Amino acid sequence: MRICLKTDKPQANDVKTTFHSFFCLNEYIMRIARKGLGKVDVFADVETKDKWKFQVSIIAVLNRRANKEVKKKVWKFINEVIATKAKDLNHDEFVKAAMAGVLQMKIKKGGSKIYPIRFCEVSKIETLKSG
Repeated sequence: MRICLKTDKPQANDVKTTFHSFFCLNEYIMRIARKGLGKVDVFADVETKDKWKFQVSIIAVLNRRANKEVKKKVWKFINEVIATKAKDLNHDEFVKAAMAGVLQMKIKKGGSKIYPIRFCEVSKIETLKSG
């Protein structure tokens, strides 16, 4: 995992930073997605309660290969979860929830009712517009 921060206002002994982006390393993602498993990639632009806009990339690995209809249902479910969570939280809380695994657990628990999800990871978050 890598977290990128931007400096805002450097002063004498203090530097204030804000969140800019977060991403997982390719090696980590490649280790998760194995041959013979289904994979759903979701790229969504979301807006938080305090008007920050993020581009979020999520990877959900299914237990087995699945047909297009099942993948589409899982994709829709993940988009809904991300959009509703982002609307309910401000930017700090949203980023903390993504890094702590709260979003991943909610997606895995709810999405497994549609089709068994083996693993879910937020692979990238980028700030498009700060509030």
